Amino acid sequence: MATDLTQDGVSEQIQSVIDEVGQISETGEIPTRIHNDQEIYELERERVFGGSWVFIGHESEIPEPGDYAKRYIADSPVIFVRDEDDEIRVLFDSCRHRGTTVVRAEQGNTTHFRCPYHNWTYKNTGELVGVPHKEQCYQELDTCEYALQSPAQVDSYAGLVFACLSEETPPLDEYLGDFEWYLDPAVDFAEEGLEVVGEPIRWEADTSWKIAADNFTGDAYHVPAAHKSTMDLDIFPSDLTALAGNRTSLDVFDCSGHSCSFSYFEESPGGYPEEIYRDDHLTELQSKIAKNHVSIVGTVFPNLSFNNTLKNADPDNRELTKFLTIRKWQPIGPDRTQIWNWILVPKTASEEFKERAYDTGITTFSVSGNFEVDDFAVWDGITEAAGSSFVRKTNRTSNYQMGMGEMGDAEDISDEWDGPGTVVNSAFEDGTMRTFYQSWYRTMTGQRIDGSGDKAAQRSD
Repeated sequence: MATDLTQDGVSEQIQSVIDEVGQISETGEIPTRIHNDQEIYELERERVFGGSWVFIGHESEIPEPGDYAKRYIADSPVIFVRDEDDEIRVLFDSCRHRGTTVVRAEQGNTTHFRCPYHNWTYKNTGELVGVPHKEQCYQELDTCEYALQSPAQVDSYAGLVFACLSEETPPLDEYLGDFEWYLDPAVDFAEEGLEVVGEPIRWEADTSWKIAADNFTGDAYHVPAAHKSTMDLDIFPSDLTALAGNRTSLDVFDCSGHSCSFSYFEESPGGYPEEIYRDDHLTELQSKIAKNHVSIVGTVFPNLSFNNTLKNADPDNRELTKFLTIRKWQPIGPDRTQIWNWILVPKTASEEFKERAYDTGITTFSVSGNFEVDDFAVWDGITEAAGSSFVRKTNRTSNYQMGMGEMGDAEDISDEWDGPGTVVNSAFEDGTMRTFYQSWYRTMTGQRIDGSGDKAAQRSD
């Protein structure tokens, strides 16, 4: 029996599922099957990851000329490298001869990349400079036309390097848009910037990348249930209000297609050394958030999440410590994700602080961290159910209605708030996640994530 296809070659059934996701702002629901479906996953690789800015790494990971690391844009292997002229580049890791990957080590330092198959050799700029037996075999070959290729766009923000496979996608600064207002207190608050401590830690989980990305937009609702044991250990101290005054918790969504959640006090609860802050580019409110927060957690669509948080890894021996964890949810299948986890600290902080922050990060937000094991104990269950025949036969939906209409007490305070986006005075609502799926729908249908319309139509105006 033939499957009916749309003009884009997508089955009508899957297109209907995608369109249902696009109605989330009105219905508060999405089809459960999007969290485990092979056809949807294949479309995501082409449309979401082929047309979005994807995080590659932090500049501090490759501090010296010749430093490189192997990275990925969905299923596309790339080389993250600093060339001999100190320029950061992203190169598609595929020899222009037969196409095998030229980098086999995860990281290193080199002036040249040599293909292991036939020894075609490239400078770390990507330039082809060596072809064995060229005078006998490739006399007419124009080596300038056979350099290692780069994504259509490469750019950075506050040390975070991104790449985009599409030249039609807006530049990074425009793609981040108003959301930069909330990124700055989380990732651009320190004098001389941040640096990665150690290497990115990687592990795999039986879950969809979207489940993890939507959780990190700010799902405070799951904390009392999924993280109850962690709360009982006082790793997320409950007495901070007494220490630092009144606490404000806010969710931000519909902000250039990205979303976040954060909590802060009127007075600083500590966590970072006082002398590390740089606030010459921040407003008074942004500076207060940067210095007084307990957590700033969010997702830059599609798969970069961040959490600048205050934790206590060992209540008996450790003081409260802040650190920034950066997450990349690397899809490797419709039901499997590879998690990349970076821990970042202020460059100018003491070595003692950096070690303490790293230890705190490892024991809370890492492969065996207290918070991590809680999340992965439930996320895989979503994926298992989403791939079932029951879900497909019943067209079952998942609920994201919290905060809509009269569902809860969250109030829109956007008119009273100095920052952009839709801002509500509660972390118990699903607007951040609805924004994530609205951005997913837009990229799956060729639109800009900020909702400003179809890219092709805009270019013709």
